[in-house]
Amino acid sequence: MQKKKYGIWKTRYAENSRNIFADWVRRNGEPILFATERGVLEYMHGMEMKMQSVFTEFEVREVV
Repeated sequence: MQKKKYGIWKTRYAENSRNIFADWVRRNGEPILFATERGVLEYMHGMEMKMQSVFTEFEVREVV
């Protein structure tokens, strides 16, 4: 049985809604993965507090 991994999916919208960027949150080119959903939520909360942008959304996703 394979252990579940979780990551943060980041979607950034341009003000004119024409350019949308979506990808995993990465460090040194590699997606940041967590063993628990709680770990992701804690990390994501810190990121949201630093960014505070209405044009960026974060969500927890299970990595397949």
